[in-house]
Amino acid sequence: MQEVMQYMKIMFASLGCDKNLVDTENMLGILNDKGFEFTDDETQADVIVVNTCCFIGDAKQESINTILEMAQHKEDAVCKALIVTGCLAHRYKDEIINEIPEVDAFLGTTSYDKIAEVVTSVLEGKGFNVVDDANRLPIVKEKRIITTPGYFEYLKIAEGCDKHCTYCIIPKVRGNYAEVILLSILWSRQSTLYTMEQKSLYL
Repeated sequence: MQEVMQYMKIMFASLGCDKNLVDTENMLGILNDKGFEFTDDETQADVIVVNTCCFIGDAKQESINTILEMAQHKEDAVCKALIVTGCLAHRYKDEIINEIPEVDAFLGTTSYDKIAEVVTSVLEGKGFNVVDDANRLPIVKEKRIITTPGYFEYLKIAEGCDKHCTYCIIPKVRGNYAEVILLSILWSRQSTLYTMEQKSLYL
C-alpha cells in the first residue's frame, strides 16, 4: 500500500491569509518527505486538500464553494479523497460532517502537521478527523515547499490573538497570541537560510 501511495498525486487549494499559505507549504513539505507527488490539475489529483478560511462571510462562502467544486471530481475524475483543513474545518467541523458528506477527513488549524497520517488513513479506507486545541503550536521538521515567486516568501513568527473581540474568530481558530519558537522558525527556513540576501521575507 505504501508503494502505491507514493505514486499518488495530491492537489492543494489554499485559501485565505498568508498564514494559511505557510501552513499549506508546510503540509506540502511533510507529504513530499513521504514520497507523494503534486499536481495543479484537480482532474488529475488522487487526493484534493482544501485549506480553508472563514474569517469573514465571503471567505467562508468561498471555502464552501471550493469544497463543493472539488467534491465533484470524486465523480468525474480520479479523486479518491477530499480533505478539508484550516479555519473552516476547525470552527465548523460538525457542520462539515453533517452537511458535506463528500469530505473524507478534516484537520483543524493546529493539526496540519498530521496531514500525512490523515492522507494515509483515508486512502486505506479509514476515517481520521483531527481538531486539536487552538493553542497548540505544531512543529514541522520537514523542509517546507515554498510556493511564492522566487524573490520572496512568508515567515510566520507568531500565531493567534489575545484580544477576543466579539466580532473576530481568530482566537477561536488560531488560539491566543503565541510567538513561534525559534527552533521551528529555523527549521522552516532551512531551504534558504544561507541565501536570505536573495529574497524578501514578509513577516
